[in-house]
This record gives sequence, C-alpha cells and structure tokens, in this order.
Amino acid sequence: MKNLLILSLCILVYSCSSKDNREIKIVGLLNDSGIAIAELNINDSTYIDTIENGRFNFSISDIKDNYIDLKLGEWIPLYVENGDSIFIDYEKSKQIQFSGLGFEESKFLNDKRSLMIELGFDDPRKIDIALYSSEPEIFIKRIDSVKQIRVNQLNDYHKFNPGISNSFYNTEMLLINYFWISQQLGYPEFNEMLTKIKPELPDNYYKFTNQIEPSNKELFKFNIYKEVLGSYLDFRAKEINDKYTLAKKIFTEREIFEDIMFDKFNSHINFNGIDGIDSICSDFLATMKDKKRKNFLTEKYNSWSELAKGKKAPEFEIMDDKGKIVKLSDLHGKFVYIDCWSSFCGPCIKEMPEMKKLSEEFITKKIIFVSISADNDKEKWLSKIKEFKLTNTINLCTEGATHKFHGDYNAKAFPRYILIDDKGYILDATAGKPSMVKEELEQLL
Repeated sequence: MKNLLILSLCILVYSCSSKDNREIKIVGLLNDSGIAIAELNINDSTYIDTIENGRFNFSISDIKDNYIDLKLGEWIPLYVENGDSIFIDYEKSKQIQFSGLGFEESKFLNDKRSLMIELGFDDPRKIDIALYSSEPEIFIKRIDSVKQIRVNQLNDYHKFNPGISNSFYNTEMLLINYFWISQQLGYPEFNEMLTKIKPELPDNYYKFTNQIEPSNKELFKFNIYKEVLGSYLDFRAKEINDKYTLAKKIFTEREIFEDIMFDKFNSHINFNGIDGIDSICSDFLATMKDKKRKNFLTEKYNSWSELAKGKKAPEFEIMDDKGKIVKLSDLHGKFVYIDCWSSFCGPCIKEMPEMKKLSEEFITKKIIFVSISADNDKEKWLSKIKEFKLTNTINLCTEGATHKFHGDYNAKAFPRYILIDDKGYILDATAGKPSMVKEELEQLL
C-alpha cells in the first residue's frame, strides 16, 4: 500500500516537472508520525497544509528565496527553484528520503545538518567547552579541520551530483567559510570566560578577517553571515559611538547597516541604558526605514528616561529566600546596590564571587547589597545562593522576567547592576559590575 502511495505522489510531482514554469511543488508522505499539520516558511510567509492519510501537498508560485523551511514536527531545510517538484518520504527519527525534480540540494542540506551534529555544532546556543578552553594553536587546528571536512563533504556531493545549482554550491562554500570565521571571532572571548585568563593569540591570528565581505546582500539572509558582521564590528570598535561611525563606513548597503545597528543599539540599551548615546541614537532613528523596528527602539529609548539619575527609583516588592516580602522602601536610609541575574547566565555567575567579596568588605558601611534572580526554578536559585555563600546579601527571586520589577527597571537582559541612593533615588541604572565597582562605591560612601 505504501508503494502505491509513493507512486501516486511521484506521478503528482512529475506532472508539473518543468524548470520553465514559475511554480514549485513540495509533496510528502509521513509514516505513522502523528503529525497533523505541515508548515512551509517562504519569504517570511507561512503556508499550512493539513495532513490527510499521511500526505501533504504544497504548490507555490514565484518564490523569491531559494532557501526555505518545512516543519514536520521538526524543521527541515530545503532549497528550491522555480519548476522544482520535490517528494519527501518522512519517518520520524529516521533518515528523510528525497526524490523528484530538483531534490539534490535539499538532500545535501539535510546531510550537512547530520554532519554538523556529528561534529558537535548542532546547537548554536551551546559551545564546545573543551574546544574553546584549549590553547589557540589547538583551537585553530581543530576549527581548520572542521572546515576541511565540510568542504570535502560539499565537493564530494557535487562530484556525484553534478546537476546541483552552481549558485547553491557557491553559496554553501561561502557559508562554510563564514562559519569558520565566526568560530575564530568568538574564540578569544569564550576562552577568557572559560579559563579566566586572556588568551595569548598568535600575531597573525586575525588575518582571517581580510576574507569578510561586509555588504553581501545575498548572504545577509543567513544568520551565520549576520553574526560574523556583528562580531566583526565589535572587534573593530568597542564603544557604541565608534561602532555607529564605523558601521556607516563599512556597511555600504543600507539594509545591512540598519539591521546590524538596530541589534547593536537594542543590546546596548538593554545592558547600558541611554547615557551618552542621545545624538547617535537620534540620528539613527531619524533615518530608519523599518517603521516597526523604529517604533520598538523609540519606545525602548523613551522608557529609560524614567531611570535617569535623580529619578525616584520604582518601588518593588519581592520575596526573599526566607519567604519574607522585601520592599525597596524598607531599605531607605542606606545606599542599595542591586545585582540582577539568573542561574543560566554565564557572565552573571562569573561575577558571583566578586559580589560576595563586596558584600563582606562593605558590611559595616552604609550600603546594602541586593541579589535579584529571575529564575523560574526556585531550587536552582537557592542552590546558587548556597554555592556562592551569599550570606551578606538580601537574596530575592522574581520567578521569571515577567515580574513588575523587570518592567519597571528594564531589567530583562542579564547581568544588570543598579545603584540607588539612601533616599531612594536612582544613582546609576546601569552601574558597574561587582569586579569593577569597588572604587566608585568607596568614593560614594
């Protein structure tokens, strides 16, 4: 019965198999998957088809993006061109089978995904601790090896499938190279975070940056390319003012410049507020073409005005580790240094020993140290307090970043530090981290 279904679907696929037409067909057969909906994402548009008798069928005309995504319980990357008719035989937890007209590129994308899983790079949210904590020479050797393995995979596939699109082949080769570049750009910071020691890089370490093309509109739809451009800008300029000036010079495509700088302004405001960026942010907002993003950034910018120095600090009521409600007004009469953190934030955890040290050094001073965790898991929060022996701090937990405190203080990105004076007024809504704030506190007190 299954063979009859496959045959009928293949006939459907091939019935429109002409590269001259402007339509693509994606047809599939699912085997005992329990999946009710097939979802196709193309050009920021979503198409839905109800799965009946284990089958789905999409027909889309005049696509503008060759790289698309199909969701069948999991996301499946596809590559299509006008006139393609691709058949997918899907069985959960087993290899996906592709056939039809123009399926070869899609099969490669899924083979590539399998290789990345094998190489340990399947989850961009995680890093290989052993790799990134290794010495620079070892890291470079490993990442060069990964690049060569991926190049070999692409060339071997091209050799046995010479009909794949030249555009596809060239793009995939570029993406391999930009992945290699992104790993090297990220290594110094990750290595220092893991080893607590600044790595001694070879003199010519950053020579790979000469290969970065900063204004490739065709590549800009790929996250790995965007990440490289963002990291490259961070590498070239540390301060947001310098980044804005430099970005105007190196990103000649307006769309790329606007996208990159939107992310930079958004991140900067999340962690550092708006002090010192009035003129450049106003200049950027005045020229933004994306109205949705412009309104978002404008609202975020304006919301920080309530946290300016001298403004009354918003009242909060949060439960401590002993089950008691603590109010900010209870702490009036002393300066208050607040550490906003969560147990899943690496940089937050890195500063915990310094927070403990500060609270001990200033124990007789007119200052209170408050630790506010956004953890949903209270047990994990309590275990971290115990691990770092935060006995001289007031330990509070909001049980999630939706708590009123996070909205009032724009504290939704961590770590974040806040300094309030003894009368309850904002001194610094983006104060220095514990390892760097000691001198400021001494002068204050």
